[in-house]
Amino acid sequence: MEKYDGWAIKSFNARNPWLLTWTLERTRKEVIETFEKMWEGEKWKDYRKTGLYQIVKVKLVEVK
Repeated sequence: MEKYDGWAIKSFNARNPWLLTWTLERTRKEVIETFEKMWEGEKWKDYRKTGLYQIVKVKLVEVK
């Protein structure tokens, strides 16, 4: 994983897609666990099927 710093969920619920920064984790499994903890009782599998959420690789860069 040298090229990427982690994983996050990208939301397509609006005109401009955005990252759910509170889901930023090192592995996909951790992202799914974090998402399911925030939505107690909901399963990631159900949200993935809607097409409104996607797990993406994230590369952090410093902007001055």
